[in-house]
Amino acid sequence: MSDSFIIKRSLTPFLISMICLLAFPLYGQRITGKQKATEDIYIARIKQFNEFADRFNLVSDFNGNPADSVFKAKMPREKMIPLLFDMKDPRSLQQNAGYSESFTRLKADFVKDVVQKNLLLNKYSPGIIAEARSRILVNGNPQTVRIFLNQEVTEDRGVKWVILAVKGNFSDVFRTDSTMIRFIQPTSNETDFINLKRALEDTGYLHYYAYKGFEPDNLTLFLYYVNEGIIKYEYAEEVIYHIISIPGWYFRVRDFNRNELNSGWLITDLTRNNLDIKDFIKDLN
Repeated sequence: MSDSFIIKRSLTPFLISMICLLAFPLYGQRITGKQKATEDIYIARIKQFNEFADRFNLVSDFNGNPADSVFKAKMPREKMIPLLFDMKDPRSLQQNAGYSESFTRLKADFVKDVVQKNLLLNKYSPGIIAEARSRILVNGNPQTVRIFLNQEVTEDRGVKWVILAVKGNFSDVFRTDSTMIRFIQPTSNETDFINLKRALEDTGYLHYYAYKGFEPDNLTLFLYYVNEGIIKYEYAEEVIYHIISIPGWYFRVRDFNRNELNSGWLITDLTRNNLDIKDFIKDLN
């Protein structure tokens, strides 16, 4: 048996005890800033969203191996799920001015509901919405937009990410014709709308011929502008997950890049929710 194997076998009980102690804010603060980039921190860190889901469902241990009965006895879901929250959230720290007793109770209700009903996180659920906060160029000028995606099952039972919505301030490129140069004449019906062909060939200004008050949705505009070269996509600055797949709940997951046990992909917000995906994204600030 190799030395590295012995180290990994002996590490897990120690790591579990350390992480359990993190559930108490005072102890968590005492060790904050004193931890170095050790193997323990690397293992405890939730490095990918899939790893977050596996820990939420308690199907894997801290090493990413299948969770056996011994691990589940030491770390049941009622202990594991609280560790998936950002423990530096001011609302959860009793000694902090921003401490919220109602938020603390809400977290306890959430854990109780998930554990008692055995609610699991389906990695491929459409209720897992990824938000890619992305840098784009609009006519050469940099902007940040929020692109929302979820996963869609294909006819051959494959899975792909699809764009649900885009939020940003790029729609001001879409202007109305205040000069009344482009319009369909009031007598056009008498000539069987012969000039409709000319109007629909007036590329770049087609929206001038739509009804007053016409406002296309941002996703349609975004795809159109990208196709026309008005918008150039550069890269995603940050990814955040909005999860509404657990019945009655919404929680947000983002990556906390810090040199501590409580790091990586963690829950940063929690509320009750009964909205469907369309209404949820519409109301999301």
